[in-house]
This record gives sequence, structure tokens and C-alpha cells, in this order.
Amino acid sequence: MTATSPDGYGRGVAASSRATQWQDWAVPAVLLVGAQLETWLPGVAKASGPAPLFGVVAALGAGLLVLRRRRPLAAVMGICALFLVPMVFGWFIQSTSMVMMLGVSLFAAGRYAQRPAAYLAVPATSIVVLVSAFVDPDLGKDRVDSIAWSLNTVWVFALGAAFRHERMLRDRVAAGVEAASRAEAAEERVRVARDLHDVLSHSLSVVVIQAEVADTYLDSDRVRAHEAIRRVATTARDALSDTRRMVSILREPDGAEPSATALGLTDLPALVERVRESGVPVILELGQNLPSLSAQSSVTAYRVVQESLTNVLRHAGTSPTHIRLAPVDGRLMIDVWDAGSDVDRSPAPGGVGLVGMGERVRSCGGELTSGPAPDGGFRVRAILPAAETP
Repeated sequence: MTATSPDGYGRGVAASSRATQWQDWAVPAVLLVGAQLETWLPGVAKASGPAPLFGVVAALGAGLLVLRRRRPLAAVMGICALFLVPMVFGWFIQSTSMVMMLGVSLFAAGRYAQRPAAYLAVPATSIVVLVSAFVDPDLGKDRVDSIAWSLNTVWVFALGAAFRHERMLRDRVAAGVEAASRAEAAEERVRVARDLHDVLSHSLSVVVIQAEVADTYLDSDRVRAHEAIRRVATTARDALSDTRRMVSILREPDGAEPSATALGLTDLPALVERVRESGVPVILELGQNLPSLSAQSSVTAYRVVQESLTNVLRHAGTSPTHIRLAPVDGRLMIDVWDAGSDVDRSPAPGGVGLVGMGERVRSCGGELTSGPAPDGGFRVRAILPAAETP
């Protein structure tokens, strides 16, 4: 359970553990000096009663005022009780500093005290004002004005409450900004994780197939075997380069936009050629007047095709595969289907291939469907929105 801070905003700092700061005692010290001067200097403040008593009351009141941020309700109630003690005996003092002690403690109760107990501070201070009006003969001459003046306690408390509310709003805004920053960082980590999965999954699938080709033809067709080994090296170098780029994005999140070096639609022919070299007959059909895509959608289109071809390599072997890109209602349609077996390609527990593909497409406002094709094999279809024209 998280403790509540002394100002009630839930910052995880217990009220009793809050260290005293100079702001806590500076104001009480000033008011204490003023109250002592008013008490002991002749003619400064009108009083009825022993000066030592008022001196002690002022000292104790200043001490309680030091606690106004850690124990706001205790401070204001204690000061009210202290000020009432001389009035019980009919003694009074017209001390501006003591009145200010009462006002400061009331303001602190409005700003820092927990609700609803904080509202007790208003009637408590009002009672002190009203009792003072009946004890002090000068104030008692016009008790109606004194009763009206006691209503000032309401706006003093309300002023403190307004400061409290403003602080709460600022804390909520700060918390919202921090939460948004964490969400953005998490989204970036998920995006990079999807990129890493796509790059490594595709590249390793190609490497495995080419390594098998090299092993098969190492003795019978050394030229073909060496060509397969060359493709393994090329694919591994490309995967290493992509991995380094994505790691650099994680290390320098404020650096260049990832879209500046990311792969896109223009890189599809090279991707298809690499898969063809692995023995998969792939047909790439690009329609006319394809809509322009945003940087994010272009990367998504590339990754959809890449992940689809990776699944072909893993599940359908060298089955013929057809890729078609065409405009549909102002959007881009990507169709990837193969003539492989009807083996179940639903995501395995922990698998992120098709799941990540769907997340990518939806993140840029598109739609994705996948499953067995009506005429056999497997089909992946993505619909991506066109870039907004300025």
C-alpha cells in the first residue's frame, strides 16, 4: 500500500517522515518575533491579562505552525485551543501576528489537510473569532461586524483549497505526460521487437535452406554449393546490418527517424529475388497507379510480404507463391498466397509472426486477414490506407 504524502497527493512519502524544511519554520519565526514585540512593548497592542501568558501562547502557536504542512489539521486545531485559553479567563490581546498565525494555519488546512476532516478547521477558527469578539470590549461594541468578519475564515480556507486543487491538476498532467511517455517507449520497444522477429525469422529461414542446398550439392555440384554459401553470407550480413540499425534506434531514441533508413515497397523486388534464390518460385505482380503510402505503411507493407514469405519457407517449402499489390477503393491491397499444403498455420503458443503482422497493419489503420485459400494453400491479405495528401 502506498503511503500518502503530507499534501495528500499520494507521492509515496509518509507524512510523519517528511523532513522539516526552512519554509516550515521561516514564517512561524517571523510571526513569533512580531507577536513577542506586540506582547512586551508598551502601547504596541492593547491587551488584558498577563504578558508572560501571551508570550507563551505565541511561542507555542509558532511551534504548532511549523507543523502546518505535515500535520495541518493538528496545527490549526492546536492554535485555536491555545488562543481560547486566555479568553476563558476573560483575557485578550489585539495582536496582528497572532491573528496571522491563525490565518496561516487555516490556509494550510485548506491546502494540505485530508478531506473531509479538513473542513473542521473552518468552524474551529470561526469560534475563536466569535469568542474574541465577546471577550474584547472594543470588538464587542459591534458584534454584528465581528460575526461578519468571522466569515473571512471561509475564503481563507477556500484559498488554500484552490492552491491544493491547482497542485493536484499539475500533478495529474505530469502523471499523464509520464504515462504517455512510458506508453510511447513501450510501443517503440514492441515495434523494434516485431522488426527483429521479422528480420531474424526471415533471414534464418533463408540461411537454413541455403545451408541445406550447400550440403546437398557440396560433392556433386560445387559451383551450386558455393553459390548457396555466398547467399548464406549475404543474407547473414543483411540481417546483421538490419539488427544493428534497430539496436541503434533503441540506444538513441531521439536520433534519426527509423523511417529514414527503413525498408519499404521499393525493396520488395530484392526481397522476392532472395526468396527465389532459395528455390521458391515467387511471382510479384505490381498493379498500376498504386496509392502512395506513409513511411509507416510502406514499412508495414514490406514486413507483411516478408513475414508471409518466411511462413512459405517454413510451412510450404518450395510451393509456388503469388504476390499481388493493387489499388482498392483508394487503398493498397497486398495479397500473398501459396499453393502449399493446408497445414494449420495458426499462431503457436508464444508465436508472434501472424500476431505481429496483424498489430503492424492495425497500428497504421489497415486490415489483415489470413487463412487457408479456397482453392488450397494459404493466403494473407492486407489492406493499407493511402497517405493523406497535404
